[in-house]
Amino acid sequence: MPRTPRKPLSVWAQVGFYTSLGFILPAGVVGGYILGWALDRWLHTEPLLALVVAGLGAAGALIEILRILMRAEKDASGDDNSGSGSSAS
Repeated sequence: MPRTPRKPLSVWAQVGFYTSLGFILPAGVVGGYILGWALDRWLHTEPLLALVVAGLGAAGALIEILRILMRAEKDASGDDNSGSGSSAS
């Protein structure tokens, strides 16, 4: 089934979309640190889990940013991965 072309986003919608990406990495790090800090207090392993889980949060946030950017690039190009498909009318 062919894809319906999407209406291009306005300039301000694109600015908002790409600006929101800047909040994903700090949110992952802070969220991971808070979770690690709580686990540290519970398990009495003071700085270890806070740093490890903050690092995992940063890695997860970077992966999510890359996934969002790849999806945005795919949507912008309008490519539906049919490189040598025939056009059926």
